[in-house]
Amino acid sequence: MSISRVAVVGAGIVGVALAREITSRFPDAEVTVFDKAERVAAHQSGHTSGVVDPALAAQPGSPEAKLAHRGVELLVPFVSERGIPYRECGQLLVAQNTDEADRLEEILARAEANSIPGVRLLDRKEMREIEPNARGVLALYAPHTAVTDFTALTEALASDVSAAGGTFRLSTEVTGFDVMSNEVRLRMRAAAPESHDGVEDDGDAGGDDAAGSSDSEGRDESSSRDESSERSDIDDQVHEAPRTYRGDNTTGPVIDFRDELRSRFGSQDWFKQVEDTIGNISDRFTNPASGRERTGSGNGRSASESERPTSGRERPATHERERPPCEHERPDRAEGTEVFDLVIVCAGLQADRLAVASGFDDDPRIVPFTSDYYAVDAPAEVVRGIISTVPDPSSPFSERSVVRGINDGLVLGPNTIVSLGRERYDKHGFDLGDMGSTVGFKGFWKFAAQTAKTAARGAKSAVSTSAFVEEIRKFVPAIDASAVRADSRGIRAQAIDAEGTLVDELRVTTRGRLTMVRSLPKSGATSALATAERIANQVFDGPADADD
Repeated sequence: MSISRVAVVGAGIVGVALAREITSRFPDAEVTVFDKAERVAAHQSGHTSGVVDPALAAQPGSPEAKLAHRGVELLVPFVSERGIPYRECGQLLVAQNTDEADRLEEILARAEANSIPGVRLLDRKEMREIEPNARGVLALYAPHTAVTDFTALTEALASDVSAAGGTFRLSTEVTGFDVMSNEVRLRMRAAAPESHDGVEDDGDAGGDDAAGSSDSEGRDESSSRDESSERSDIDDQVHEAPRTYRGDNTTGPVIDFRDELRSRFGSQDWFKQVEDTIGNISDRFTNPASGRERTGSGNGRSASESERPTSGRERPATHERERPPCEHERPDRAEGTEVFDLVIVCAGLQADRLAVASGFDDDPRIVPFTSDYYAVDAPAEVVRGIISTVPDPSSPFSERSVVRGINDGLVLGPNTIVSLGRERYDKHGFDLGDMGSTVGFKGFWKFAAQTAKTAARGAKSAVSTSAFVEEIRKFVPAIDASAVRADSRGIRAQAIDAEGTLVDELRVTTRGRLTMVRSLPKSGATSALATAERIANQVFDGPADADD
């Protein structure tokens, strides 16, 4: 395979790690990383609790277990060499009843089968010797679980890419691809300005993956922001006038939300069930007096404003649908193309949309889940390392942790619930295109039905901070509720298949010289370096050699 120009779409931790892997394998190749964000690690990767996840409960010998093991193997020397904060503090999984104690026995067996060192069960007395404030009937102790700064890690990887001659085209939105025999034409345009919707800015660089954390405080984002200046000029092309949802003067027609939704989804059963609710929400924005109401977007636009094509038919979901509007919606938005020998897409929250726009099928689909984290400021001596609940397979988003972060404060969370937008971080923001994508997906409803019983039990804590803190206090009662404050929020890109099954494994599909990363393992940040290695093996050596 002739490789001289390679594009990686997505500047999250996996995309940047992959770009670094390619520059090391092909020193003479021109590697370009595209992302519509203004910085690397702008979404999921920069919104984690910082826990280096050893995948304790992974099936023995599974790809997830292998990636987590290899990921830690590559991660530890890298952070040591680069001076990235990393503290091996240990983790307790604490059981509150006999059912959870039985699950701990199963997790221990899996951890031992996966050769995770030092894992053992502790009784109450032994548990309190490790964590004096932990409470439960039994605990599993993983002494080598650690915390780190995944945003700093992504920035260090990006620095390596730049040092090897790679470039970053930030603030550039990739809209689609044309696959040819020996090359791929990448279509792009200048991205809309970021609104930083509702993300509580604690002075960090923000982040790229799905769950908020406080351990990103004090990060220097200047190096990644400087990369945005490397964007090249894009040739202008004329586009048809977009529909808009504002009451101000624009060149496009103003369409009522309900009329638009009816034209898209009116024949579907789910729409009839939620039409009244959406109608009440839309009334706020179709009223000209409230059309300029701020909803945390930072630019005076409604959280639900987005471009729509002038065609009445429903278009395949693409990155364009949920794009926040620019300062002026212009029918002549600049767009251009560029040709590469190879393109690899690691788009996270937009993975399914870019895949469909490129001719791939829509399975699995991405369903966004909002993860809220809370914090207790340093110094916080209540927890020495990490104390977590026992994972429950019937309630995949119910796991909670109290983490002593790299700044010595405590991170509590995540508090996870389905999100109203793939990139809506403010509590009151929503995106109707994203909402329609979720509720119109049968796989989501199958997943909801499968987890309804356990989800109902956790519904109160999902919407109430005080209820969430009380859940935390069940296994760490020494937490002072009055000291807990809201911290940052992230959005998790959860892949779900048509049967409602969570896809928590690496899935990669290829057509010609275009490769799409459709989903990542649960330990995505921890295993990023290993995942990049695995993807590169598959792309350059073929699937048969991917595990070598």
